Amino acid sequence: MRGMRLRTCLVLLASLVSACTAHQAPATAPAADTTPPPEPRYVVGLLPMRPTTPEALLDAQEQDPRIRAALQGLIANTPMDVVQPTLQAPANLEEARARAAEAKVNTLVWGEVSRDGNKLTVKLNSYESTVDAPSSFWPMEYDFSDGKAREQLDLDALRLGQAIMQESLLPMMMRNQPSNVRAMLEALVSKHPRDWVEWNRDIIERRWGMLGRLTRDGALTEKGYRGALADVAAWRADHAATPSSNVKEAFYSVGLARGFLLQGRPQAAVETLEPIVKRLPEDLESRLLLARAQLATGDTQQPSVVLLPLVNEGKNPAAARLYVAAVVSSYSGTELANTVLDRLVEKSPDDTMAWLLRYLTAPGAARLEELKSFTAAHATADWPLPVARHFTGELDEQALWAATKDADSHMERIRRIQVHYYLGEAALAGRLPGHEGHPDKQAAQRHFEAAIATHAFHHPTYDLADFQLEQLRRGLVATGR
Repeated sequence: MRGMRLRTCLVLLASLVSACTAHQAPATAPAADTTPPPEPRYVVGLLPMRPTTPEALLDAQEQDPRIRAALQGLIANTPMDVVQPTLQAPANLEEARARAAEAKVNTLVWGEVSRDGNKLTVKLNSYESTVDAPSSFWPMEYDFSDGKAREQLDLDALRLGQAIMQESLLPMMMRNQPSNVRAMLEALVSKHPRDWVEWNRDIIERRWGMLGRLTRDGALTEKGYRGALADVAAWRADHAATPSSNVKEAFYSVGLARGFLLQGRPQAAVETLEPIVKRLPEDLESRLLLARAQLATGDTQQPSVVLLPLVNEGKNPAAARLYVAAVVSSYSGTELANTVLDRLVEKSPDDTMAWLLRYLTAPGAARLEELKSFTAAHATADWPLPVARHFTGELDEQALWAATKDADSHMERIRRIQVHYYLGEAALAGRLPGHEGHPDKQAAQRHFEAAIATHAFHHPTYDLADFQLEQLRRGLVATGR
């Protein structure tokens, strides 16, 4: 069932945020909490299936308990609960968001049933609150002139339950719930020769690899993504390569390379990704991670070549940051770095992150007046504008940390990782307010480590903080100073 569409929308994360503090850990910064908070249970809300015609009423009434029973049978001893809110099915994203909040569920699932003679059609949709995106499950059609239709209905209910369980894993990881994730993965085993897990083993292996990355377990990360790649290779043994299989191979290779980097094996990551970038030059993540791995080996020539297509487009801040690190010490490096950072701002004139990166990493004198002009022209912007205002002296440190607070703990973690990442960049650059002209590698390291400690591994600043820690461990400073 490799063709199943499990999600039509990918995660859209918050824009990169930055901030700045003094050299020493400020009194206003959130104190590190060594006791992990209890991991909340994940709640799925199943709305009643809606019959589209009077003939489908009985079918809809039968489908509700069928799906509920299948899911309940799967989630024993897991941190997932199933409830049945008495709400109308949403008609759009805004209604889905509101209904999920009203029902106090993480995921809301609804659907409709139609019948035309012996033909039965079941369509299901869902909304996930952390991802803040709708989904649609694969189309299900049944012919009751076939004596196996009832059996197929039960099998699809099992598959739906497994798919719903799998779709809870990314939100749990985004919210830093490794124990919940592990419990769910241990329960996601095949129950039938043709069930969802049996046909999507690579996705389960991939999730194990993601758990390894969340917990910074390089061996588990490597094992999970090796398993995912082996599953793709087994499928390719009997099928011609397709765009989908190519994307999977690239995605899983990036995951495997991350496992190598976690283990301090950058050359293995380079060897994994070089053939992927050569064969699939348009794949963004493999290109970015290859450059990072090359820089981790001490190579500054190849990364600039690998990153050139991205920096020429001028729309990828991470590529621009890595490129600056690669070229800044070379002949004409200052000119190249400034050209790339200027292009980044030119292509994204309203992107606070682009302006902050240029302010912090452009070789030469700090462009403070330009940053002030930007904040003045974007006074009503949200994050990361408060960070820019801190660098320009408009916002003090206490107010900056206060601005990271949010009722949603996930959003607060996203802001905190960005704050710590940019504090680290500012410390390297000698551009912390009140300490201008005094680079501090130790302060930078503390902030990059604090960024990693948020476990917000899905945010782009996580990779950049990891990259800078690699450079610091090698005795290098990836900055334009």
